[in-house]
Amino acid sequence: MRFAIVAAGALAASAVVFSGNTARADATPTGIEVGLRAGYAIPLGDAAGAPAGGQAASLSNIYSGMIPIQIDAGYRFTPNMMVGAFFQYGFAMIATGSGSAAQGCSQSGVSCSGNDMAFGAQFHYHLMPDQTIDPWAGIGIGYEISSFSASAGGQSAGESFSGFQFVNLQIGGDYKVMPNLGVGPFVMFSLGEYSNCSFSGGLSSAGSCSIPNTAMHEWLSFGIRGAYDINM
Repeated sequence: MRFAIVAAGALAASAVVFSGNTARADATPTGIEVGLRAGYAIPLGDAAGAPAGGQAASLSNIYSGMIPIQIDAGYRFTPNMMVGAFFQYGFAMIATGSGSAAQGCSQSGVSCSGNDMAFGAQFHYHLMPDQTIDPWAGIGIGYEISSFSASAGGQSAGESFSGFQFVNLQIGGDYKVMPNLGVGPFVMFSLGEYSNCSFSGGLSSAGSCSIPNTAMHEWLSFGIRGAYDINM
């Protein structure tokens, strides 16, 4: 979480140090583009479907939220269009309230942690690349791995879930604090499905498994993004 705050602060500091009332956008931003995002994500949907006579495993019963850090890298082959890849690492916050899947994590002597990784490809379309304020929209596809671990009394156990992120939809806006540097807000909505699982520690040996009752889950993310264009 501290890293997320530092990253967001760095982006904001860039805007203060390098911006000016006469800041202009690069009229022809093409070439390599790199970006960094920091924000907050809300879990939605189910991590697994309901077994016969049971209830679905709501993702919000496992995680109460997440602090995602994302790195973007791609190529702007025209001022409007960018194709590239992304890698996201999220610091997940464990849900410990009554009825949650990890309510035991609130007990004394029990330590729990979680994270969520996603990586894949994405496409961005910039509406006004030659203007100081440049709105953009994007779409992506990838793979997601979510991990949870707990330890108590010298014993530890962990479990992970993985599956395809079928689509993520993005909108945002870049304010050009420098001709090649844009900073601004973004919102992203991802839709995925966990289909594989693995476990280690506890009373069982390590192993892998498949989720028999799959279900759709979503992450709604919002935050600050900085993007730098390396003109070619």
